[in-house]
Amino acid sequence: MKSRILDILRVLFVAVILVLSVVVFFNPKKTETNILKAVLTDNQNDRILVDLSKRNSNKINIIFESDNFDNLDNAYKDFFDRLDKNSFYLNETEITGVLDTYKKYPDNFLSDNTRKLLKEKNYDAIVQQSYERLYNPIGLTLLPLEKDAFLLLTDYIIGLSAPNSAQDGEIDGKDYKTASFYIKKELALSPTLLNERMTELVALKDSVSDEDVKIYIAGAPVHTYYASSKSMKEINLICMLSSLFIILLCKFYFNSFKILLPIGASLALAMYLGYLVTCMFFDSIHILTFVFASTLIGICVDYCLHYFAHNKDLIRILPSLTQSLLTTVCAFAILLFSNMELLKQISIYTITGLVCVYLVVVLFYPLLCKDIELTKMKTLKFPAIADKIKYTIITVMAIVAISGLFNIKFNDDIKDMYIPPKSLASAEKLYAQLSGSGFNPDFIIVNAKDTQSLLEKEETITQKLFENNIEYYALSRFVPSIKTQKENKSLVKKLYKNSLKSYAGPFLSEKTIKDILNTKQEQNFLTPDNTNLSMLKDFLYNDTTSVIVVNAESEKEKVIKQIANKSAATLINLKEDISQKVGSCRKACLILFAPAVIVLFLILAFIYKPKNALKIIFPSFFGAMFSIGLIGLSGKGLNLFHVLALFLIIGFTMDYSIFRFNGSSSSNSKAAVLISCATSVFSFFLLSMTSFKLISSLGFILWVGLLSSYILSVLLISQSSCEQTQRQ
Repeated sequence: MKSRILDILRVLFVAVILVLSVVVFFNPKKTETNILKAVLTDNQNDRILVDLSKRNSNKINIIFESDNFDNLDNAYKDFFDRLDKNSFYLNETEITGVLDTYKKYPDNFLSDNTRKLLKEKNYDAIVQQSYERLYNPIGLTLLPLEKDAFLLLTDYIIGLSAPNSAQDGEIDGKDYKTASFYIKKELALSPTLLNERMTELVALKDSVSDEDVKIYIAGAPVHTYYASSKSMKEINLICMLSSLFIILLCKFYFNSFKILLPIGASLALAMYLGYLVTCMFFDSIHILTFVFASTLIGICVDYCLHYFAHNKDLIRILPSLTQSLLTTVCAFAILLFSNMELLKQISIYTITGLVCVYLVVVLFYPLLCKDIELTKMKTLKFPAIADKIKYTIITVMAIVAISGLFNIKFNDDIKDMYIPPKSLASAEKLYAQLSGSGFNPDFIIVNAKDTQSLLEKEETITQKLFENNIEYYALSRFVPSIKTQKENKSLVKKLYKNSLKSYAGPFLSEKTIKDILNTKQEQNFLTPDNTNLSMLKDFLYNDTTSVIVVNAESEKEKVIKQIANKSAATLINLKEDISQKVGSCRKACLILFAPAVIVLFLILAFIYKPKNALKIIFPSFFGAMFSIGLIGLSGKGLNLFHVLALFLIIGFTMDYSIFRFNGSSSSNSKAAVLISCATSVFSFFLLSMTSFKLISSLGFILWVGLLSSYILSVLLISQSSCEQTQRQ
């Protein structure tokens, strides 16, 4: 009867995996790589914040440096002649590409300064500026003078150039030429394709560079390429070293390589099933879910190792396996109560993976591993530790933990998770010098009932920005409201009536001047609906929401906030707002950590009684606090990923205490716990050595937390505890 039930459970387990595989195959879910989406909610302002953070995410800036300007021109031409036009393209928002649109409405558009002068009826200043444009030897005339005598459209178009666009120039005696181009978004969103194209681009840069011309590249895709390339090399090396370490340990203790296959298969199946189940609940899976959840599934190695360490005696270890699973699952179930999608994903992925390995060990190992002989396992001797040494070690760890916790500070700046190579940082600094973009832009989110109301509200805001000498870039700058266009037509008409004869006499005939004055203005207007200007998509999110890009030094931040507040608009400062969102997620995790520990204690208290439950949970909790204390003493700020690592530490190390408590008199049990800890600590120690700060910070806190928790479990859970429990 029992055998039949087990067979039914095995069939059901396989059937569930097959059904989920088919469902996900026909409804695949994408992997989300934007870290912001891990900490933001789904309201409109947060969605806009994500979109703004991705602005220029596919833009690449290139800088040519030389002592000779002719060499710059030659290198510039050579580079763009050889650039892969199927993967990269030039800026689509070049003004030259939209002139035809504006030429249809010669009297509708005025620059802020010209509009101000016309409202003040300062026609003399307008005439003077028009003469300067007219007789400028390198000036631009977009329309015949009989259609735009004062060159007002030319003045308007020149004012549309993007703020902080890089300029050619000279710095410290060297000539520079700059350009920006874009990698196609479908390539930028695929890490594999992006790396391939960026490798080709870097090779092109190197081939065009010579001793006379030095070329720098910068921009988000370049950072992604260098960070991912270096991280992949480091992680591949770490995987090789970790695998070799595990193989050697298994050979040393179990004297067999055969156990590696079922262990590896169990972990692979856990990760696969975790992915399938998570796909059933979410539209996309965040990359950090894989990072954290697949890391935690490493505790499943404990289940496998204990099975083999106890010579495949499943009945003996089943209570410990079940208790370990129960406590870990309950701890991570707490994350389901957060309002952060990332935490919910980690919870579901992790719980599924743990249950999967547990079921594989219980249901399938007795069948699949019965031919694996483990008769030559090593017998490890664990010397007793004197009470004086125990108390000394615990006291030192307590001092470190408490001192560090009192010295703790928080760092929620997402940018501190990545430190670019020096060469790339220098290129970014140089581009900032040439573009004058040494500060981060603000964004004002404007909402209204319809598009024209939206444009009018924008114009109220941008007028105040202009009056305070704050540079801005907005939808209404390209497409003014119909109300403003009508007003512009009226202002232009008054200018022509007042000043055309005296101004245009030297270069226009009397008949032409008379015809211009007698010509009736056409009442046609440019609107977002009747134009296909490509830059509008950067500012208009929908018919009722737009964004104004504001460039201002820090001393004008207060003025910008006042303008936004008085206009019932939302001000977004990317750096501050992103840090605030990351900080909110960190606080949410910290709030959930205490309930998770309490739930674990209550479960263990029910199984072992409160005193023993405290003894089991204390090493894991104190180990987590010790690792946080070390970060505090080091002066580094505690970030979101450190806090998430606390759950991983609890998940990993609770097994150490449970297995030691239930079987501390067994050298096999001690050995299995030691091997499990050693493999995990070694892997995370290697991760802490990587150059990518997010990964290295996670690796550091994990190896310290795991090692300290293991040491505390050895010091606090003695053989007498086990014997007393067994007697009870």
